[in-house]
Amino acid sequence: MKKIMTLVLALVLAFSCMCLTASAEAEYDLTLRVEVFDRSIAGLNLEDCWQLHYAQKNFGDPNGIKLEFVPVSRWEEGDILTTQISGETAADICITYNGDLVNALIADGGVYALDDAIDQYGANIVAFLGENLLGYGAFDPDGDGVKTQYTIPARRISVVNQGAFVRSDWLKALDMEEPKTIDELEEYLYAAKDAELGGKMTIPFSYAIFTSNPMFAMRYYISAFVNFDEITEEDWIAYKDNPEMLPGAKEAFELFNKWYHDGVLYENFAVDTDSTIGDTYMTQGYFGYFLQQYDQPWRTDKNYQAEMARNVEGAEWIPVNAWANIYNGKTYHDNYDAAGLTIFVPGWVSEETATAAIKYLDWMCVPENMFAMQNGVDGINYHSLDENGLPLNAVPTDQVPDENKMHVGDVVFISNGYNFGDNAKNAAYVARSFPGYEEQVAKSVLYSNADAWTQISFTVPIQAATDYSATVITKQNELIAQTISCDPADFDAVWDEYIQAILDAGADKVIEAYRQAYIDGNYRGTFPGAK
Repeated sequence: MKKIMTLVLALVLAFSCMCLTASAEAEYDLTLRVEVFDRSIAGLNLEDCWQLHYAQKNFGDPNGIKLEFVPVSRWEEGDILTTQISGETAADICITYNGDLVNALIADGGVYALDDAIDQYGANIVAFLGENLLGYGAFDPDGDGVKTQYTIPARRISVVNQGAFVRSDWLKALDMEEPKTIDELEEYLYAAKDAELGGKMTIPFSYAIFTSNPMFAMRYYISAFVNFDEITEEDWIAYKDNPEMLPGAKEAFELFNKWYHDGVLYENFAVDTDSTIGDTYMTQGYFGYFLQQYDQPWRTDKNYQAEMARNVEGAEWIPVNAWANIYNGKTYHDNYDAAGLTIFVPGWVSEETATAAIKYLDWMCVPENMFAMQNGVDGINYHSLDENGLPLNAVPTDQVPDENKMHVGDVVFISNGYNFGDNAKNAAYVARSFPGYEEQVAKSVLYSNADAWTQISFTVPIQAATDYSATVITKQNELIAQTISCDPADFDAVWDEYIQAILDAGADKVIEAYRQAYIDGNYRGTFPGAK
């Protein structure tokens, strides 16, 4: 009897294994490759992370879809995606901030039309984004008056962009108040240098060229020197990508040239573009000022404040709003459009894969799925919920086990920011998600919203931008490097040389194309000089 039972159990086990194998084969009859940004967070393996496992279990398995995350460096994503598109090796769901690349792909028929798939499987996408925001992804490349849904814009929960920061411990040591103007900021920078508040390595003003978008920071500084009574809304739109052409821009570069030669501005600004040395100097307490995202000092994935305080007792970053326009005193800030990064499906994928892509994005927009993918596990990534259902006591990434490490925006990319269903809850959580720094984050948001204008975008592809943006950006990088570091006596000549080089590289054609788009009404965004 015992032998018979053993045989029966063996047969049952063998049959079960056969069933599991058959089930597994049926379970994954399609692979969906999804691009995610990689920020090189220690311990986070995006190809084998908690968010992928959760999505696989709750979306992939029930739908017979094998999910794969395809990591792409956040800071090189434009170049990498361009290469992948050329070789048709890009993911089935692509994400990018490179609007010119997307416009070029649409014009060449390289993007999958999503209207039918969204109509059938995208009800939650439409509910989350809204018809108006979704419309940002509709284009009319052939000019026949009929728009096609080629892309899906991510929804920015907060439109706040850049923030600037100074060292409160340095202000205290110098017996100074928080600077409110450029002159006051300059006084602080020179005093910090003279006092060597960061030791022999004191670098009062941190600056490095962001090579893929060299005007990211310079646009902010240039705005303080522009006389907005002398330019029109049309000019503002035309020079969207070339703020160095605006009247007053030259004065901003002259100031940087002065600071560079006086040893106030980071001497390796033109070569330290990967931020590795910058991050090290930041956390060692050498820097006295920097500009990045409004919440950069306190982010859980790279907490500059916490790391610096561990190395330098009493060191603290606080927000500052010192770049007051020299003509009207306003502190101009460019805020994001509500349409965030661009999501698209390459044109070469099959209908079945495109449908799976929309199903996955739609699943991501379901509130309970978004909550889980953005917040993780109670007791590991956070501890309990408040009366409004908001997570409490978010755990810093470096204190979370590797198997539970996450990065919200890089994986739940259809929502650029934490979303809890309404604006009040979302705003409340922004500050709370930085435990111990709530007051400073709130102040940074306040500053970053001061005199804010919405970034400019276009509702039609701009062929000139597609054709010339890469070469123009190369010359803009050269302009910044050369005009800031050149001998002050040569500044005017160097400035003229590189401004002309930018125009010759195709900027003149881009400017005229943008001007025509303005005349035709094919733009979105605001002009800060409007009365």
